[in-house]
Amino acid sequence: MAAASYLLDTAILLHWTRDTAQAKAIDQQFQLSQLRMRPLICEVSIGEMLAFSRSRKWGPQKQQRLKDIVERQTVIVRISDPRVMDAYADLSTLAKSSGWSLFHEKNDLWVGAATRATGSHLLTMDTDFLPLRNVRGWTVTVLDEKTALPRP
Repeated sequence: MAAASYLLDTAILLHWTRDTAQAKAIDQQFQLSQLRMRPLICEVSIGEMLAFSRSRKWGPQKQQRLKDIVERQTVIVRISDPRVMDAYADLSTLAKSSGWSLFHEKNDLWVGAATRATGSHLLTMDTDFLPLRNVRGWTVTVLDEKTALPRP
């Protein structure tokens, strides 16, 4: 399942940082460690991860692993990019008019906007993104939280 680029949602980044079985399954399925292009992450995911790590009182080793992944193994998509802001406005309007729960989670909207602006394939475990699988121009894979296999 090779794509030009993948954008990883926060849950995927969390599994990667924790080096879980799900992270290994995702890498095996999508060959993230073998791609020429490093996976993308939206900068709001970094804030979410930092908040999570502080609330869970991560030690220095796990904090360093997160820092290394963010700085050396991914490319950060900035929400200040005009293309991301434009995509945010479009996605927010679409979500609101469609009654999708995605509208209520602003960070999800930013992740979706970063995906749209970069033309990436979104990898997520967040079922709020399920409606986007049926929208023309979007490539979204929603993975099961336990198995990391794509949801039907």
